[in-house]
Amino acid sequence: MIGAAFRDALDILNRNWLKIIGMVLLIYIVKLLMGTLPIQGTIILRFDPLAMVTSESLRTLIVRALTNGILFFILIQYITLTKQTMRGRLVTAITYPFRHPRLLYKGTIVLFLTNIILYFFWMLILYTGLGGTLIYAGGLSVRSGFVILVIVLLYVLLFWLFAGISQALYLLHDDPKLSTFRSIKESFSLMKGSRWSLLGLFVLTGLGLIIGMYLFIVGAIFTLVLYEVVRLAFYQELLRRKRQREWQDKLEEE
Repeated sequence: MIGAAFRDALDILNRNWLKIIGMVLLIYIVKLLMGTLPIQGTIILRFDPLAMVTSESLRTLIVRALTNGILFFILIQYITLTKQTMRGRLVTAITYPFRHPRLLYKGTIVLFLTNIILYFFWMLILYTGLGGTLIYAGGLSVRSGFVILVIVLLYVLLFWLFAGISQALYLLHDDPKLSTFRSIKESFSLMKGSRWSLLGLFVLTGLGLIIGMYLFIVGAIFTLVLYEVVRLAFYQELLRRKRQREWQDKLEEE
């Protein structure tokens, strides 16, 4: 699965490296300037799960989701048009989310939900660090073992939710008329049996980004470009497999 996605990504990048590198850099520079990168923002993680439910935190999440949603659709549209070698792709890509205004609020909803999941994920890491310190100081017991089990199950739940919703924006890009709920539902359907592949993709690109940052800044840029294109190729591979399964089911019915 991951190998096929990487091969498709390299096929998209063939003879289009500079164009796609430039666009990915532009998108990330805009995110940096607007403070919408994952490492940026004013939301402060606290041990209180309800700390996020404040007008300022919610407003920040909504603005970040709206901005990143627009930038996401622009980038994916540009990569798609570059693969098709269509002229005027820059203007077409930039105007794409505004020519389909439904994408503005649909993308905002999906990314808002994604940001909430990530917020609880990072908060869980804080709890894990605190819990690990307490368990180390007090020693392992039945109670601490139960706590560890609960934490592990929470990690599994959060990743299950994050992976399940991860393809919704790609589905909305392909079909702007698709409802938000339907896009999330179909995303969960696409990700059945492929969550480990997505986790492997995150691990590989994360390691590549770390190594790239240590070696050369060019390596980090390469990894970011490859990550964006591989994510699109991964989604397209899921669609291809789904259509293949549907075709096989039709043959069996006949």
